Amino acid sequence: MRACLMTRRCLALAVGTLIGCAGPADVLVIRDVTVIDGTGALPMSDMTVVVEDGRITAVGASDDVRIGGTARVVDGRGKYLIPGLWDMHVHLRDLDGTLPLFVVNGVTTVRDMGSVLEETVALREAVDRGAIPGPRILTSGMAVESRKWVTQYVALRRELGATQDEIDDFLRTRILVGDTLEARAVVDSLLAGGADFIKIRHAESPEVFAALGTAAREAGTHLAGHYVWIIGLGESATLGQRSIEHNVLPGFDRRSAEEQQAIFEELRRSGTQLVPTLVTNVAETIPVDSVRRIAEDRDGRIDPRNRYVSHGIRRSWTAAAELNARDSERPPPEVIRQMMDGSNAFLREARAAGVGMLAGTDAPTTGTYFGFSLHDELEALVQVFGMTPMEALRSATALPAAFMGVEASVGTVAPGKRADLVLLDADPLADIANTRRITLVIAEGRVYDRSRLDELLRSIAASIETPEDER
Repeated sequence: MRACLMTRRCLALAVGTLIGCAGPADVLVIRDVTVIDGTGALPMSDMTVVVEDGRITAVGASDDVRIGGTARVVDGRGKYLIPGLWDMHVHLRDLDGTLPLFVVNGVTTVRDMGSVLEETVALREAVDRGAIPGPRILTSGMAVESRKWVTQYVALRRELGATQDEIDDFLRTRILVGDTLEARAVVDSLLAGGADFIKIRHAESPEVFAALGTAAREAGTHLAGHYVWIIGLGESATLGQRSIEHNVLPGFDRRSAEEQQAIFEELRRSGTQLVPTLVTNVAETIPVDSVRRIAEDRDGRIDPRNRYVSHGIRRSWTAAAELNARDSERPPPEVIRQMMDGSNAFLREARAAGVGMLAGTDAPTTGTYFGFSLHDELEALVQVFGMTPMEALRSATALPAAFMGVEASVGTVAPGKRADLVLLDADPLADIANTRRITLVIAEGRVYDRSRLDELLRSIAASIETPEDER
């Protein structure tokens, strides 16, 4: 029932926005544009790109591309065309009609790293058939957890004053594994329900972790998730974990330079990627009073993006901050900052050693925003890790597509690819912040010009301004 309600709200939001929007069957031509194709090649100026039936049918010099008389032509002079962006770490919860925020921000694919599988699959199907505007969705469904750890964590949350509703919401997005037999059964169950990969947060033992990795590999998929501290960082990669999210303490703590290089080698050899979600680090040290003010900022005076945050997410931000404030064992902010700095130093060295890195946000954790925060993450990858703008752009386009095994159909601007494209008013290679300057988005062949994107934003803001008891 909840999934149906969620879909109806999104559908109601889309009415009047998708009507008149060029659908996959229309021919769209972007003429005289500079193409940054996502491969790492130099930008190509004075290009024309043709989209027909939801696919890119031509990419070539403008003088060489023939245009039919019935095509819709977009003037690309002075503009830059990039592949649709990916956010490799989101949680599709408490959406309440805000899913289009991804498309508004040029994010055409997301990797959902923990949600209610049935609801997310229903949402994915609604997007695929064009019932609601949104990104392509790849999902793990519920996150795999250690039975022992969850029991201890729930007891701690009760002790700190969490309500039963808060605990139930936490448990809805988890699936518990206590032994190796359960490991295989859980993997089979998630994949049968429509999951694309397996998200892991904690494992009962090294043997259970290994069983999960084996079951996933034999089913043709992989593990992705948090660093599981009961085994070594490199060993987790060897056993089948293909992406490691967030910070990696204590995976390298007190390791010698030689030991760190051995870890890097294991990560490279296995093709394991790091998804640092740098934008979440700031929230770890925000005082509860500040979080409360952000959550109450419905008119966007503190941050304009707060106008588009659902009621449920606002509540979760405040609840998480209050829970942290009551936790007497939680390190003080200055210690947390030192831990983050240490983790980032290791991640910089990992990147320098050739370990792959992908862009993700962990939205909607406190202070992160669906769609918007991906642009913050790209800036952070440049500022914190020294990526070039091209490297940051590839971390959110071609590289995620290759990681998920769909590079034949998306991730770059090339004939035959699905039409996931973003047209920018300024050069993202001159300043990665220019990925925010969006004038047109094509998501799975569906075209959203600037006026339609703005209408989506207005509709979302108006919906959120309505009190929950009047909706």
